[in-house]
Amino acid sequence: MKPRRPTWGLRRSIMVSFATGAMLLSVVLAVGTYFVARHYLVEQREGTATRQAFADASFVRDGLLTSGTQVSKVLGDVSPAADSDIVVHRLGRWFSTSLRADQSSIPARAQRSVAEGRATLEWTDGPHGAALVVGVPLPAVDTEFYEVSNPTELRRTLSTLQLVLAAFAVLTAIGGALLGRYAARRVVAPLDAVAAAAARISVGELSTRLPSTDDPDLATIVGSFNTMVEALDERIRRDARFAADIGHELRSPLTTLITSVSVLQRRRDELPERSQQALDLMATELDRFHRSLEDLLELGRLDAGVGVQSLSDVDLADLVTHALDASHRTVATHLPDEPLVVRVDKQQLSRALFNLFDNADLHGGGLRAVQVQRSQEFALVSVDDEGPGVPAGERIRIFERFARAGSRGSRQGTGLGLSLVAETAHALGGSVGCTDRPGGGARFVLRLPLVDQNAEQRVGAP
Repeated sequence: MKPRRPTWGLRRSIMVSFATGAMLLSVVLAVGTYFVARHYLVEQREGTATRQAFADASFVRDGLLTSGTQVSKVLGDVSPAADSDIVVHRLGRWFSTSLRADQSSIPARAQRSVAEGRATLEWTDGPHGAALVVGVPLPAVDTEFYEVSNPTELRRTLSTLQLVLAAFAVLTAIGGALLGRYAARRVVAPLDAVAAAAARISVGELSTRLPSTDDPDLATIVGSFNTMVEALDERIRRDARFAADIGHELRSPLTTLITSVSVLQRRRDELPERSQQALDLMATELDRFHRSLEDLLELGRLDAGVGVQSLSDVDLADLVTHALDASHRTVATHLPDEPLVVRVDKQQLSRALFNLFDNADLHGGGLRAVQVQRSQEFALVSVDDEGPGVPAGERIRIFERFARAGSRGSRQGTGLGLSLVAETAHALGGSVGCTDRPGGGARFVLRLPLVDQNAEQRVGAP
C-alpha cells in the first residue's frame, strides 16, 4: 500500500508557488546578468591585455634593433603589468621575465600562429588558473613575442558578482514567499469568513449573513451565500410552522380518541373478553402514538431552534430526584453533597430524563441506579440498567432517530426517545453517551455544563 502524499493547504500552495516563481525569475535574471557582465569584463580584459602586449612588443623590438643588445637586457628594461610575464623566442632560444612563465606556458596553436606571422590571443590553463596569452610576431628582429597575463582581478570580480547574484536570488525567493503569504492571506480571508459564517449557521444562528463587499469577484459569492441562508431560514421556519400546524391538527382528534378510550376503560368489565382485548390494544397503541407525536413535535422544535425557550438555574440533583418521583420510580440514587447548578429548560430536561428512565425499562432490563456527580466544569447524570449492555458498534446509532433495540414486555418504544435526549443535550451545550456499567449492563451518561456562579457574582457585584 502506497503511503498517502501529504496534502498542502491553499495558503501553503500559494506561498510555495510565489516563492518558486520568484526563485526561477531571479535565477534566470541572475544567470543572464552574470553572463552579460562576464562577457563584457572578459572583452575589456582582452582589449587591455592586447594593447599592453603590443606596447611591450614595440619596446622589445626597438631595443633589439640596437646592434649587439642582449635579449635578457632588453627584457630587464621592460616594465610589464604586475600580473603579466613576457616570454620571447629568438634564434631558437626562449627568454622570460619571470620564472612563472616559460615555453610551456605558451599554447602550441599560439606558437604556430606567431611563427606564421600572425598576432594571436589565446586563453590557456595555467598553474594558477586561466591565463591570457597574447602573441605578436616581430619579423624585423626575427623574434616571437608573447605576453602571459594572469587575470586575478577579473576572477575576483566574477566571484564577487556570483555571490551577489546568488544572494539576490535567495532574497528574491524569500521576498516572493512573504508576498505569497500576504497574497494567500488576502485570498483565503473571504473563505475564512464564509467558513465562520457557515459554522455559526450550523449551530442555529440563522440570522448570520456575510457583509457586503465592493469586490466584483466576491460580490456574486457573497450574494449567493446570503440568498442561500435566507432560503434555508425560510425553509426551516416554514417546516416549523408546518410541524406546529400538523401537531395542532393531530392533537385534537388524538385527545378525543384518548378521552373516549378512557371512558371505555372505566366500563371495561362490562365488555366481552374479545372487546376487552381490543380495547387494551387500542389504549396501548394510542399511548404509543401520543408519545411518538409529542417526541416528533419536540424534535421539530429543537431542529428549528425554538425547543429551549425558558432557561433557569437549577440544582441538577433536585431535578433528577423530582423526575424519579414524578415517574414513580424507586431506585438507588447517588447524589453529591454540593449543589450542581446548571442552566436548563426544566421541562425539556425532565422530558430527557424520563426518556432515559423509559429506555432503561424498555430495552435495558429495568432501571438499576441513577448517579449525579461533577466532572471538572460539567455535571454528569449516569443512568444504569440491568440489561446486557449495548454493543460498541451500536453506541452511536442508538441516538439516531427511529433506531430501536429489542423491547422488554408488551410496551414498545417509539425509536425517538434517545434521539430526543441527544438533541436536548446538544441544545443545552452538553452531550450524551453510552458505556458499559461495571458489573454488567449499560450506563447512559448525560453531560451538562455547570454555571460559574462565582463569575456571575463578580459581574453583579457593585
